[in-house]
Amino acid sequence: MGQRMVWWFDIPKVAFGEDALEELAMESGKRAVIITDKVISGLGLIDSVKDILERGERTVTVWDGAEPDPRISIVKDAAAALKEANADMIVAVGGGSVMDTAKAAWILYENPNYDLKALNPFDALGLRDNARLYCIPTTAGTGSEATRAVVIREDETGRKFASINPELIPDMAILDPKMVERLPRDLTAYTGMDALTHAVEAFISIWKNPFSDAASLQAIQLVFEWLPKSVNDLGNLEAREKMLVAANLAGMAFSNSQVCLAHSLGHSLGSVLRVHHGLAVGMALPLTIEFAIHGNPDTAAHVTSLASLVGITGSGETAERAFAERIRDLQRQIGFPLSLREAGISKTDFEEGLDKLVEFAMMDSSITMTPRDVNENEIREIYNRMYEGTRVDF
Repeated sequence: MGQRMVWWFDIPKVAFGEDALEELAMESGKRAVIITDKVISGLGLIDSVKDILERGERTVTVWDGAEPDPRISIVKDAAAALKEANADMIVAVGGGSVMDTAKAAWILYENPNYDLKALNPFDALGLRDNARLYCIPTTAGTGSEATRAVVIREDETGRKFASINPELIPDMAILDPKMVERLPRDLTAYTGMDALTHAVEAFISIWKNPFSDAASLQAIQLVFEWLPKSVNDLGNLEAREKMLVAANLAGMAFSNSQVCLAHSLGHSLGSVLRVHHGLAVGMALPLTIEFAIHGNPDTAAHVTSLASLVGITGSGETAERAFAERIRDLQRQIGFPLSLREAGISKTDFEEGLDKLVEFAMMDSSITMTPRDVNENEIREIYNRMYEGTRVDF
């Protein structure tokens, strides 16, 4: 009997629409802990979530200590709050960092002695022994509410690292456009580009598959149509909802096929220069496409398919590079910086951090999913071109 070849496509239950938040009231559980940050808490977005949960005669605790790119020490604080409340519902309300904090804290709540640095896809975590996870995004980009992925930081070095485990898929993702309608213009742009990067990288990853492809293609179409409307008309609730759906589909796609080089470059930029994740990966995306297609006909054919999706005719390298340029055109429409220099990173800071940027990018797990081998010298040159805003032609 030969070796079994089986793939899985894992996604959460999804509630979407203007009243999606009400679905929380239907869930079982008596001791809910809301994981969030002080910004979301200060905006009053927690109030409606808390009101709905309290209808079920639940005790509701709010822990608002999450931070951008959460450190392991912060995750441990969140896990302590879950333990103190004896939580059976974990409700993450926020962006990707909040949801990743909740996921990692969930692991420690169920497995107090687990080493998060050793997290891998194969460990049995028993995550639903005590509590279930509900994710309510307040940005439209990260897709963490749909994924088995988590990204956290080492306290000692500041290095961000990503890992996956199938048990980390949330029990429910709740996509309610009212929860994102106050997202400011720059964060709407950054997180929207994060969604596009997830969808495109999922489509060119070495683990791409027909199910992730379907989610990627729909997400890419939605982003190109609705991100400019979402950024340039912040009160457009239809555009907000479409981008929430796009981000969720992109999350489903990359959770089941993985991201690649743009995320390795972006994780390192977040660690070393504290660049916002969506800004970092969005800037890296066109350069990643240009690098991935060079001398690589299979990936080039995939990118040709994406080019046709946005109305670019023809085939070959002209069409593929035109797709990278179309992404830059979209970025110009939404006021998105096209280079690290344009994003305000000083030349001195960039040059002082370049060795560490290259080191961390090469250590990042996502780099292994890139459809073309990449070495340290090439990473260094891609960063140089990202700083200046020039194209990759090697």
